[in-house]
Amino acid sequence: MPVVRSRVLALSLVAVLVVGAAPASESGEKVTVAIGGVALIVYLPTMLAKAKGYFAEEGLDVEILDIKGGGSQAASALIGGSVDFSANAIDHAIKARTRGKTLIAVHSHVRLPVMGLVVANKYRGEIKSIADLRGRPVGVTSPGSQTHMVLGFLLAKSGLKADEVKVVGAGGNTMPLALEKDSVHAGMMVDPFFTVFLKQGKGYALVDMFTTRGTLEAMGGEVQGTTLLTRPDVIAKRPATVQKMVNALVRANKLIVASSGEELARALPRELAGDPALYAESFEHAREAFPPDSLVSRDGVARVIETMRIFEAVPADMKLAPESVFDNRFVQKALGR
Repeated sequence: MPVVRSRVLALSLVAVLVVGAAPASESGEKVTVAIGGVALIVYLPTMLAKAKGYFAEEGLDVEILDIKGGGSQAASALIGGSVDFSANAIDHAIKARTRGKTLIAVHSHVRLPVMGLVVANKYRGEIKSIADLRGRPVGVTSPGSQTHMVLGFLLAKSGLKADEVKVVGAGGNTMPLALEKDSVHAGMMVDPFFTVFLKQGKGYALVDMFTTRGTLEAMGGEVQGTTLLTRPDVIAKRPATVQKMVNALVRANKLIVASSGEELARALPRELAGDPALYAESFEHAREAFPPDSLVSRDGVARVIETMRIFEAVPADMKLAPESVFDNRFVQKALGR
């Protein structure tokens, strides 16, 4: 789908999510944030900052738009100027640079991929390795998303070409249903759905990248995950707004790393946390991914760039410095450094 060019078109793709929180004052500065699946655990910092009233305390009236087209469409809405920020994996900023556009990450939500490759139980005897996916339908949250990028790397690492599997955009929260209906035989799944699906005995994991160890084994090193993205014009024209957004998110990350899964489940609206016990278990599974300092990792960004070169999402001859897609100044200021 082409890049979103207007607010009207962008809003046709979204549903506004009202999160239970202390209401912002009527004089609060209006800010819009696009997210491709608000219930996914990688977006916890933004959703927690909203639910706890941290944005409102910074004088911001933050409207979170749940993009139905997933992360790729959230990034498109940001590029097109329909929203002020988006919560997206860093690869969207990298892809934007390959197309002559610029998006900048100003906060790190998670510093790991926080996803796994899950296979439906009915194929337990047939699919024992990634190589066994040849010729089969494999789900990603959306075409062009980080799940798609990581899948491409895993396939290449296992000696498969991208066209040797059928990649299906199955959504984040609908991936379990796609596996159950046999629309896909395997899928890149995120939490809380990964933990719940395995706990229910409906599938098994070929790859688990919710921990540092699992990420090192699968990807060979640190991988920068979800960030808060914005455009250079927002940074230039509204630096105080960017700082307030980052202040709230740094505060949210600090609360996350200091809390139990049960405490976080209670802090979120029921429509996000779902079953509190399962949400708590999902969080504990992904706990290592949340950085206490909220800083974007240069090494993690560099690894994503090199990973994307493997299947030509970044041209081999293109010079792309990791520093061109992130700016840690706002986090540093929020941390008092």
